[in-house]
Amino acid sequence: MAIVNKVCELFFIFIVFSFGGWVMETVLYLIRDKKAVKRGFLFGPVCPIYGCAAIICDLTLYRRLDNIFLIFVIGFFMSGVLEYFTHFAMEKLFHAMWWDYSGRKLNLHGRIYFNGLLIFAVGVVLIVKLLLPLLYKFLGVIPNVALYIFCFVVYSVILVDLATTIVDLKGVIRTLKNLQATAVENAQKGVDLTTEQLETLKNTIHESEAYKMAVTENPVVLRFRERHPNVRLTKYKYLYDLVKNEPDESKERKDIKLYGTAETAPKKEAKEAKEA
Repeated sequence: MAIVNKVCELFFIFIVFSFGGWVMETVLYLIRDKKAVKRGFLFGPVCPIYGCAAIICDLTLYRRLDNIFLIFVIGFFMSGVLEYFTHFAMEKLFHAMWWDYSGRKLNLHGRIYFNGLLIFAVGVVLIVKLLLPLLYKFLGVIPNVALYIFCFVVYSVILVDLATTIVDLKGVIRTLKNLQATAVENAQKGVDLTTEQLETLKNTIHESEAYKMAVTENPVVLRFRERHPNVRLTKYKYLYDLVKNEPDESKERKDIKLYGTAETAPKKEAKEAKEA
């Protein structure tokens, strides 16, 4: 029973982090690009790569290493290997990509890039030192029977999801893709409306007397400009660009489908429906 318990605990961790990764990526795309996106390989709200990363952290680092710097360094390389070979395998199996870093600086074959690995390394530290201890405390109060039932139900749902994704049955997939496209389109309308409202609010603030007094007539600002007349933010633009690492669209791959962005979200397959 100890082995069954451990397997169920690992599966529970896998599900929590897969769902958490899906939520995080969806929210980040909303904030960064103002676009509703469909993230992840499966149709459901999970990104399995995050669950796999959490399992690897549990089996290799958790309760085995205490030095935060070493965890960060190992997490950096471990994330790179996992992300690179996950991308490679999915590209070869499905001839499609779920992310592409070709337009970013310091990338390797568009599968990984330096800034992203730094973020993932920080994530590994958080997983090992904070999130896994909290999850194990939570698992300690869940009855074994409840854990087994949860794992069985979710495992069954994921198997169906995986089979549906891979087999690509025309009728079922067409319906799911249409539903998915409708959800993304409706979400995008909400994002566009919110962005417009925020832009209006920003313009109102910029045109207000209080803002003008704070920025152009504030004694502190005026004194700083008098003492440092040669300071220009443009001098630091290169460093800012390196940290921000905005993608260069001209360098992105065009030879393969890219899933997971608003531009490439599944379209309603009207033509295919007519042919069928």
